[in-house]
Amino acid sequence: MRRALTVTAVGLVVILLLGLVAGGWYYSDQLLPAPPPWEPVLEVEVLASDEPAGVLELAVTDGDLVDLGTVGLVAADGLVVLEGPAERGPDSTVRRGELLDGSWPEAGELVGASVDTFAGDPERTLGLGVTEVAVPSPDGPLPAWRVVPGDAAGDPADGPADLPWVVLVHGRGGGLSEGNRTLAVANRLGLPTLTISVRNDPDAPVDPDGFGRYGDAEWEDLQAAIDHLQDVEGAERFVLVGYSQGGSIALGFLRRSPDAGTVDAAVLVSPLVSLHETLVLQAQQRDIPDPVIPPLLWATRWITTLRAGLDFAQVEHLDRIDELPDHVPLLVTHGGADTTVPVGPSRDLAAALPGQVTYEEYGGSEHVREWNTDRERFEADLEAHLRAHVLEPAG
Repeated sequence: MRRALTVTAVGLVVILLLGLVAGGWYYSDQLLPAPPPWEPVLEVEVLASDEPAGVLELAVTDGDLVDLGTVGLVAADGLVVLEGPAERGPDSTVRRGELLDGSWPEAGELVGASVDTFAGDPERTLGLGVTEVAVPSPDGPLPAWRVVPGDAAGDPADGPADLPWVVLVHGRGGGLSEGNRTLAVANRLGLPTLTISVRNDPDAPVDPDGFGRYGDAEWEDLQAAIDHLQDVEGAERFVLVGYSQGGSIALGFLRRSPDAGTVDAAVLVSPLVSLHETLVLQAQQRDIPDPVIPPLLWATRWITTLRAGLDFAQVEHLDRIDELPDHVPLLVTHGGADTTVPVGPSRDLAAALPGQVTYEEYGGSEHVREWNTDRERFEADLEAHLRAHVLEPAG
């Protein structure tokens, strides 16, 4: 009897371990591969269209095209910025907008939402002079957009030497235009900007394994951008703006780069402050039972480290908070309803650094939608931070 019980117990342990390995491998497969670039899904029908009045009736009653105060509406051959309150009906919603690019949508067309709003080249969508730049990196050139206020696309030597450069870093699965919402504000304040790519982006170098590492490796691409601005533009001071994973990249740079002392300020939008807490949240979103999550994440972490060498400790920024330079003021924004990257670590970061972090929470806002939820508030928060810590000290 005792032997039978022992065999049964061993068998159950083996089955449990195999289940953890299988689950950990599956979750690792979800975690590691760099996602394809975001593309809008055109699935909402335009029921009525009045271009002179700037009015569209859409066959939808919820989602980004309805819920967000400001959002891009993408058609097959056009981009419209919707702004102002939505007029909801039982089966449709009326929104008002302004055409930015292409053609005004007609009744019967299918359209989709772009949280980037000014999706695509800022020369077309924002009317800014843009120079396409290839930032050298050890793995190959990284595409970037250079925008200097008041200039048409021009020579790097035209860049201002007396102002800090704002470096914009998009999130995982995002693209260069994710930062256009902040780019518009920086341009209005007269600050030059460089919007950068990271490895595994379209037209950027691809890791041999194709894996993304949540800032553990990608901070080196931000370092390459800083090196480029120092070498080519003669830049001496910088402002970092990171969206989601871009926030983790910015925090990694501040903790690990010898050039952290050149950063005047940073802005983190829905930042990934803790990879562990993010994985917990996403497991919960997949309806994985709470008791299963800790062993599943243990197996995932172990397998992911073996497969990709991802150093999880380097993307737990709260655990290494003493490595952050205390001279860099941080503006941290986060949506209270974020179901992609949890808001808790951003709150904890602000609580741990009360004199260094200005924290703004947007109740009811989803991931990287703070600007879209309340454009006026976000731009006021951003402008106040840049004026207080970047422009006024400069002169």
